[in-house]
Amino acid sequence: MNKKSRLSLFLLLFLASTPSILLRGQAPSDLQVEADQLTYEAEANTITARGNVLLRKGAQSLKADEITYNQVTEQAFAKGNVVFTNEDQIWRGDVLKYNFITGKGSFPNLGGQVGPFKLTANSVERLSPIQTQLEGVVVTTCEDIVDPDFKIRSSKVDVYEEDIFVMRNPVFYLHGIPFFYLPKLTLDQQRQPTNIDVIPGYSSRDGFTLLNSYTRYPKAGYRTETQLDYRSERGLAAGQEFYWYNPETNKQHTVLKFYGALDDSPYRNEDQESAYRSQNIIIDEERYRIKFDHRQDVTPTDTFWAKASYLSDAKVIEDFFDEEFREEPIPETRVAYSSVAQSWNANIDLTRQLNQDDFSAVNRLPEGTFNVPTMNLGSTELLYTSETRAGYLERTFSEFDRDNGNEDYDSLRMFTEQIVSYPTKSFGWLNIIPRAGGSLTYYGNTNRSESQVNPISSVDDNGVITTVFETNTVQSASSSDIRILPEIGFETSFKGFGLVHDKATGLGKGLRHVVEPFADYTFIPDPDLEPSDIYQFDDIDARGEEHNIAFGIRNKWQTKRDLPNGRHQIHDLVNFIVSTEYDLRSDADPALGNVLVDTELKLVDWASARIEFLYNVDQSELDTMDSEIRFQPSESKNFISLTQRYRLDDTHTMQLNYQLNPKGRFGFRGYSRYELESEGFEEQSLLFTLQTECVGYGIGGKWQQGDQFANGTADDDDYEVWFQLWLTAFPRAIMGLGAAE
Repeated sequence: MNKKSRLSLFLLLFLASTPSILLRGQAPSDLQVEADQLTYEAEANTITARGNVLLRKGAQSLKADEITYNQVTEQAFAKGNVVFTNEDQIWRGDVLKYNFITGKGSFPNLGGQVGPFKLTANSVERLSPIQTQLEGVVVTTCEDIVDPDFKIRSSKVDVYEEDIFVMRNPVFYLHGIPFFYLPKLTLDQQRQPTNIDVIPGYSSRDGFTLLNSYTRYPKAGYRTETQLDYRSERGLAAGQEFYWYNPETNKQHTVLKFYGALDDSPYRNEDQESAYRSQNIIIDEERYRIKFDHRQDVTPTDTFWAKASYLSDAKVIEDFFDEEFREEPIPETRVAYSSVAQSWNANIDLTRQLNQDDFSAVNRLPEGTFNVPTMNLGSTELLYTSETRAGYLERTFSEFDRDNGNEDYDSLRMFTEQIVSYPTKSFGWLNIIPRAGGSLTYYGNTNRSESQVNPISSVDDNGVITTVFETNTVQSASSSDIRILPEIGFETSFKGFGLVHDKATGLGKGLRHVVEPFADYTFIPDPDLEPSDIYQFDDIDARGEEHNIAFGIRNKWQTKRDLPNGRHQIHDLVNFIVSTEYDLRSDADPALGNVLVDTELKLVDWASARIEFLYNVDQSELDTMDSEIRFQPSESKNFISLTQRYRLDDTHTMQLNYQLNPKGRFGFRGYSRYELESEGFEEQSLLFTLQTECVGYGIGGKWQQGDQFANGTADDDDYEVWFQLWLTAFPRAIMGLGAAE
């Protein structure tokens, strides 16, 4: 279970941004005084200003009803509606005493504002040039500083060298009720804010939960997060995370995460344990996750990245980090270096599945690639493109797959593909691009299939012996081999335009129809090395004989829309594509491939729709279909999205995702997934938020249908409830409510 709510205690935020209130001295010649009345006493060397007094010294200014300033000692005394300003600092009070030479002074009944924070203190005294002391301090982000919804009260705050704050007995209040206390807290103004996140909740799987994290910024570009979690049904867990980053660009980063749990209940129930064990998924009580991620821009064109994950079992991510599991259900370990130039790009990639008993994988130990994007061949009009790969590949299977007859295999593989094309245009409108080339692949090991005939004899009750012969196909490693795939083909297309009308409507000015038929012919002869003779690692190994033509038609309906600068742009109202493929081989059955239809509509800026489906002509049935209708005003975070996903013999779901008024006083966010085949909901969640002028509150819930097992049993449904609290000046990330499939 990952963090579902945020009760954020911004222990450092309010002071990390709080500049010192020190008044720095300036030479007397810098003094500028404005007032309704000025009195100069030569014997005492003092200036007394009364009525709308404004005293300026450099970047500092002091306003009051009356100010007395000694030109020799540089002692200032201000009283009555005192306002001191130093760049972005604004401090208010009744009386101010300060000496610009010694740096000592006092400011009783201080009130001020720095950024979003408002601060009051009963007294402020400069004890030395490096120490200032505040007593009776109250800090809030609310406009109402007399009775704020949220505040932090500290009996005493010592400020050293303008940067280090030592808070004595800070107490946190919500609506006047204290809810958190620390005896002492030392903070550094030069560092990022320190946050304590307390995350209460309840889950049907984990019971009552209390997830806690403490985030620190020991120095610029470095952050740590310490986690201590309790789940009443599972026990204690702890984690430590380290983050290194470039604070200016954030392009270079390193993340190292450790998390361990003493899981008192690794299986939900006996049915789940039986189902897991039947798949060779064994879960012990000691569970952990180690994760590393690093990315570095070595040069403007070269990038290095590395990532690694090591797990105690196949289900630890799913059980404790639900959002992470949705994004990456199978962990990956990878080291790569890439370089990009104007006419080429190269990459070396090393991948290895560290949990080989839990997950099947293709390991690249390593593999290098060198690609040349489409470019002119010399000074000719010929276009050239190429892809080259070389590496040692290994296909490993999980323990469950090995027990079901799969065996690991490996091979050295070197692949190169070179294509030359020649763009032409006939009759001024017909594009024809012939191409020729091919690929060559070397395999250090190939897959040999042999048929073995085994006699099986039996004796009946009369003593008659009957023998039958059973033929089995046995696969084994064979010697190295080369596959050559020459290729010829051509692409052709043209565009036709028709003006429907040139009138201005609510959709734009005028309406134009664009039609573009296209076709792509490919011929690759039957190779000596068939895909069945090759170890399969990726789509390169699945290549073989081809003799087909892909064809289709693209339709667009376009209009003109005005831009703020007075110009206009072409806008696609409808984009409709239908395409298919016809197999020209004599033994092809079926010859006509699936029909792909892709349609996108955007009639208005605040709404769009898209539908894409694949129709099986031979079986006269729909294979796949995805569609979405989305309503979202421009530059707004409000949205409603309805999506549909269909897979033949697998799933057919409708998903509703919405977010309304997220920054307003009242807001909603929700997610629902409905399975049309079983006619029931699979997941629902809802978050309701309420924001006052300085505090935000959220309450929500989530329900998810239990897993269905092959033996016909099912897990109990999961549900959660949570509460969130945040300061509106520093909004926290809202929990993820669901993920579209």
